[in-house]
Amino acid sequence: MKHNRLLNQFNYYKCIYKKIALFTFAFISIIDIYAKEGDRLITHTVNQADNIEQVAKKITLKGKIIDANTQEAIIGANIQVKGSNAGQISDIDGNFILNDIDANSTLIVSYIGYLHQEIPIKGKNSLIIQLKEDTQTLNDVVVVGFAKQKKANMTGAVSSVKMDDIIGVRPIATTGSLLQGVAPGLQVTQDTGEPGGGSSFNIRGTTSINGGSPLILVDNVYYNGPLNMLNPNDIESVTVLKDASSASIYGARSAFGVILITTKGAQKGQKVQLTYNNNFTFSRPSSLPEKASPLQTVQAYKDMGYITYYSGQTVDTWLDLLHDYQANPKAYSNGYAEVDGMRYQLAESDVLGDFMSETGFQQKHDLTASGGSDDISYRMSLGYVSNDGIMVTDRDNYKRYNGRAFISGKITDWLTAQVDFTFSKQDKNMPSGANYQKAVQQASYAPTGMININGEDMISGVAANLVKAGGDNKTGYTDSRIFAKLIATPLKGLTLNAEFTYDHLNYNVTNFTKRVVYANADKFSEDSTGDNSTYYRNKEMTNYTALNIYGTYNKVFSEKHNFTVMLGYNLENSYKEGLSVTASEMINDELPSISQSVGEKKPDDSFNEFSILVFFGRLNYTYKERYLLELSGRADASSKFPRGSRWGFFPSASVGWRIMEEPFMESLREYIPEFKIRASYGEVGNQNISAYAFIPSMGSYRSSWLHDNQQPITLYSPDIVSNSFTWERVQSFNIGFDLSLLNNRLSANFDYFCRYTKDMLTDGVELPNVLGTGAPLQNVANLKSKGFELEMNWRDRIGDIAYSIGFNLYDYKSFITKFDNEAGLISSHYKGERLGSIWGYVTDRYYTVDDFIEGSLDADLKNGKLKEGIPHVEGIKPNPGDILYKDLDGNGIINAGKSTLDDPGDRTIIGNNQLRLQYGVNGSINWKGIGFSFMLQGVGKTDKYLSHDLAFPYYYEFGTIYKHQLDYWTPQNTNCEFPRLYQTGTRNSNYSANIRTQTKYLTNGAYMRVKNLTLAYTFSNELIKHFGISNLRIYATGENLFTFDHLPKGLDPTLSNKGGGMGYPFMKSYSFGLSITL
Repeated sequence: MKHNRLLNQFNYYKCIYKKIALFTFAFISIIDIYAKEGDRLITHTVNQADNIEQVAKKITLKGKIIDANTQEAIIGANIQVKGSNAGQISDIDGNFILNDIDANSTLIVSYIGYLHQEIPIKGKNSLIIQLKEDTQTLNDVVVVGFAKQKKANMTGAVSSVKMDDIIGVRPIATTGSLLQGVAPGLQVTQDTGEPGGGSSFNIRGTTSINGGSPLILVDNVYYNGPLNMLNPNDIESVTVLKDASSASIYGARSAFGVILITTKGAQKGQKVQLTYNNNFTFSRPSSLPEKASPLQTVQAYKDMGYITYYSGQTVDTWLDLLHDYQANPKAYSNGYAEVDGMRYQLAESDVLGDFMSETGFQQKHDLTASGGSDDISYRMSLGYVSNDGIMVTDRDNYKRYNGRAFISGKITDWLTAQVDFTFSKQDKNMPSGANYQKAVQQASYAPTGMININGEDMISGVAANLVKAGGDNKTGYTDSRIFAKLIATPLKGLTLNAEFTYDHLNYNVTNFTKRVVYANADKFSEDSTGDNSTYYRNKEMTNYTALNIYGTYNKVFSEKHNFTVMLGYNLENSYKEGLSVTASEMINDELPSISQSVGEKKPDDSFNEFSILVFFGRLNYTYKERYLLELSGRADASSKFPRGSRWGFFPSASVGWRIMEEPFMESLREYIPEFKIRASYGEVGNQNISAYAFIPSMGSYRSSWLHDNQQPITLYSPDIVSNSFTWERVQSFNIGFDLSLLNNRLSANFDYFCRYTKDMLTDGVELPNVLGTGAPLQNVANLKSKGFELEMNWRDRIGDIAYSIGFNLYDYKSFITKFDNEAGLISSHYKGERLGSIWGYVTDRYYTVDDFIEGSLDADLKNGKLKEGIPHVEGIKPNPGDILYKDLDGNGIINAGKSTLDDPGDRTIIGNNQLRLQYGVNGSINWKGIGFSFMLQGVGKTDKYLSHDLAFPYYYEFGTIYKHQLDYWTPQNTNCEFPRLYQTGTRNSNYSANIRTQTKYLTNGAYMRVKNLTLAYTFSNELIKHFGISNLRIYATGENLFTFDHLPKGLDPTLSNKGGGMGYPFMKSYSFGLSITL
């Protein structure tokens, strides 16, 4: 029934979108004609008094654009006649000529780094226009919650970036990657390096032990799909709301901060403009692990005491053959030898290199058309991204398609309508299976070609071969979004807004795991990827609607008191459902599908629905542009909470003092144009829980036991639920200042914040295991975070050289202030805990022969008896070369005690894995069209404890050993990096004891990355104007070129999905492209 409903809805919406598309194209065509006709019509006017057609007086205007401070010519300034298509760009001497223009028209003059100006001609034939530098400080307008505010009057903690400034010409196709390092307090982490990989966001550190991410809004409305689907070229600005006073207007989901994305609109009176951008990028992994050679690997086997390899090879014979192969490789032309019917692999292979033999290639294209008259304006855009990854086939790829049409029309003098149609589609394909992990883990002697097994040639089971022969994992999103807005200004100072959004998101996954028969590259025997092929398909659909109705009234009294009041209403509903099926045993692996399966089929479904009802308001007051006050409040009702607990009210207040506006500071304004102190306090809510957490439920599963030779379906134990839990509350205090110096060339912003998360949801009490289920959620835990943010920028111009440099820094700490943990278990949260704490042992040294009673060790230096007073790990009989830990509790036994705060045994806090001192540095310099820019990003302090293949040698039996792991303990090498190795890896109790979390292998996770270097050239107007081109820019850029860190090769400090180095690697890239405007 639900499946039919889903299909019916898909067909219904498909029909709707076809009609919308047809309507959009028709409407845009009409607008385009109207705009062009309007441009022609305003050229002539009719004097009906004497019924004589009058033609406006035409002139030729000559002019020059100069810098107001230096009086030097400005090259490439844009000069446009307002309301017409006429325009020019200043030449190398700053001069321009406009022919046959209206003598009473107005010029619009603009240039990057200078203030935009409108200049009436008033019949003049020549003009010298002086442009003043745009310091981008206090007069800038920043988009905040349901409004825009001047920077000068803002009292909350807000960071805003213009997307065009941070995109520049970087080859980044995803919005998340572009935001890394550009705003203090915003942490962006890449989930993976694969094509189309996503990003996760955090604002000001940990807010709740239940996790959560910032609320992402596009034009005031929640964005339903992955942020990767947005085309950065369609984004005007990104504003980060960090404290409660700025975010509380979005109370229901703003506990983790707000990322407010504003899309590009259209300008009235703008001539038709067509812009095309492209970018071509070539990429390779930034860091890959280096495996030990076959000789080094087999030598390690011998050092561990192996006599025979697990597939039967004699280790000593293998070593002799490898030494002979090194001396005379031509004697073993096949790369291996056979002795007594046993195959010994000798040649070194590049399993990882063969697997990633491709150079990644990405192409990105954007086409934008915009224009309009005084009444109607529009902007249309198309975007395309194709990214082919580095795997041996082209099956690791990502494609995205974007289309957008924005239309704004003036219905009456007081009513404007806007419609924004957005379509996004992304498709991602990856080979099924853990192929990259296999490529990293397979030893350097693994053969990569065909292997004869019992007279039959089979592919070697290395990653490259399995990818070529295996199946695919395909993921696709399609998002259609309609945003409609009415803006009414019926009275002076009063603006009424009504916004409606409908968003339809489809999510589709198909995963085909193909059964591949191959030759095991280690055992040299037949093997396969599974008993049979399996096919999985999942289809999900989400419908989201939002209604915002809000009004703003502004009134100034006595030219001193400026009041702005905003009241609003918000209603949101989200409905999601999905169907999935897993099928096995395909009839034909070339056409995998559910219908082609003859094995068991396992269906499943899912659904989720929630609604939010909101009333909100805000009051802004300024006195003489000197004293600032903002009060806001929001009442939220969420269906995610039980009846009686659904409403929450979240208020905030902030104040500011612009000290330089005081009369007694007038003499210093020349040196300090602006100094503002601000403070805020407020509260927001967190509803980051499941939609049905208050409803008892049970899930079903197929049991592992048999009944009548079948596995019956049984049920999980139902959860105990509470019907009284409610909102987590986040209270935030912020104090900071904004400072400008030296004619606004130097600007600085500083914030100190303290945030309290109260009533966090967690298991209320510890219940006995015999109950069979967990404790119900209750509001019983509190968290405190504190930190600071600093941002500094310098911008200046010396003659023809314009340059800038910026720096931002951010730091925080988080502590548990309340948690029900009476036993004080270290494995759980506890009062006083600093989040990110790493508990571990303190490394003393390696055990030596002198630590054992003389004569007690055997020939292999094992099984000795320790001297009196030498501690040892509980249950372990140590050997020379094992790790000796410090006995912190002095009882002679190294253990974890009761793993409680009162009895932690020999463990203590040895580090912290929270990211500290996160920073970004950027700069640019421009001279006569030539531009260079750079960006650095990094973390100043963090600890990592690595425990996997790339961290410790021989992590699992017959595992790979890497070059950086060859410095391990042997009787001849006691001053080494790694302890003694054992034959079975982590299955050996001594090995496991040696790699316990400890100070010796605590890694410094700090790093600095050269994110971007760009060289660009903008052609002068003299060279391109004859071709009808108004702007042309070419560039070359490098991304993620260098990383300075302390990690082993093959690990990247920024990937959240590190996977022990077994995930898709991080990419460095080189690109070139152009931007052209007609």
